[in-house]
Amino acid sequence: MPRISERQRQARRQQILDAARGVFTLNGFHATSMDEIIAAAGMSSGGVYRYFSGKDAIITAIAQEVVGGITATVSDLLGDDRLPPMGDVLRRLVIQIDTIADGPGRLALQVWGEAQRDPEIARMAAVEATVLRSAVLDLVRRAHTAGQLPEHTDIEALGQVLFSLIPGYLMQKRIIGDLDPIRYADAMDAMLQIR
Repeated sequence: MPRISERQRQARRQQILDAARGVFTLNGFHATSMDEIIAAAGMSSGGVYRYFSGKDAIITAIAQEVVGGITATVSDLLGDDRLPPMGDVLRRLVIQIDTIADGPGRLALQVWGEAQRDPEIARMAAVEATVLRSAVLDLVRRAHTAGQLPEHTDIEALGQVLFSLIPGYLMQKRIIGDLDPIRYADAMDAMLQIR
């Protein structure tokens, strides 16, 4: 058999994830079988299992992509030599979350729900959430060092609060649907200005 390139390997892996995302979005995690994922991917079962050991591995990969996109936004902001004003930072972050709300964000809510039932998914969700919360905490530390926050700020607690506003936005956007990302970010910024 001819060997496939790394690019082809990544494309096939992504093909499986895209197919799984579509089936999970329609049916949820419990009602979706590996056979449905395999059929949606248009691959053989051996082809799919070459990339993923099972449904939980696929769920983990999808969850990592969702959180990775948000974490990347925070990391990009941390990569700047000079931290933009906190209001701008929050606006970029909330807009990123708004962008994924109708796609991967739907699955994020399912992952969080599934984490209440499945210990393996709970462990994975905790790891991914911890990575994102740490990135938000680093952002708060930099804002504090730059003088954008009051001197007496409890940095760790503020990082936890700002982190909670991220899934809070996603949940409201998916369930209620009437949120404006700019107004939400402006309200977060206004909360930071209260002294």
